[in-house]
Amino acid sequence: MLRITNSASSKPRSANQTARHVSHETHSGNTCPNCHHPLPMMSTPVVDTFQSTLQRVFPNAYNLEEFVFRTKQTLIPKGFYPHVNTFVCVGLCRDEITSPFEEEVEAMWGQAFICGSLGGMLFCGKTGFAAAHHHAPGTARIVYYCFTHIAIDNLGMIGTVYRTRSGMNEKTTACGALAAFTSEIASNKLNLHFDEEDIEMSMLKKHIVKATGLSTDSTNAPDLLAVTMAAYETITIDLERHARHDAEKFKERQYALFTGVQVHGPDGSDYCWLGKASLIINGVQSPLTLITNTVSSSRPGTATGGH
Repeated sequence: MLRITNSASSKPRSANQTARHVSHETHSGNTCPNCHHPLPMMSTPVVDTFQSTLQRVFPNAYNLEEFVFRTKQTLIPKGFYPHVNTFVCVGLCRDEITSPFEEEVEAMWGQAFICGSLGGMLFCGKTGFAAAHHHAPGTARIVYYCFTHIAIDNLGMIGTVYRTRSGMNEKTTACGALAAFTSEIASNKLNLHFDEEDIEMSMLKKHIVKATGLSTDSTNAPDLLAVTMAAYETITIDLERHARHDAEKFKERQYALFTGVQVHGPDGSDYCWLGKASLIINGVQSPLTLITNTVSSSRPGTATGGH
């Protein structure tokens, strides 16, 4: 299993540690902004259950906009200049609700090479990474944002998201592919055979199990959070391998690597939990810590307790 080495981050806690304490009463004037159903009344004074769950499960998560801004402000003093000498690669899930992340990155750095697939897995492989690296000169700086994703709804339920903009009023899951993988394990119906009609999903399951040793025993089945963290670990392993391979050939290039989990919240809000950040300079990889004094911690929508 990959060990998280970025001292700026805290490891997410188990989903079993995020139980909410609510009564069975409802508040007559308090309805869900997404589905318009009455919300449970808290047995204690009303609190933001999304925020409390976010902080328990993904401590020190950033608001999406602030996260991308901080990464840019951290890298500029190190010689990574947007639209001048820096090329950006983005690896996210194909799910449309991950698109705000890509849009925010491209607004900061310019057009990105897209290297993600289902669950955010990096299945573009050697050919895909080689293509991306050939789109920048040998002296360029290259920044990677490679994240898997998960949702937390307004009641603090992990894996649940409403997609009201597409006309859906019922709950859906994120990540759907990782949720399906989780369900297969729990129901003892996991199929690890390669399916040419379902290439990415086949590879997702096989690759995560091989890379992280994730339990496939239905009597000890991982929950969605555990599977999501295994996806994050796998993505980090793959990204570092490809970046180091390129660094062996291009000695003057510098690389900034960011991996973690994109968290979808209520009303289309998005957060980022940074699992690992590092620099590769002269072929040597070292930890990277985001600067903390560029944006006020009271910025609207920002989770408290920055890195």
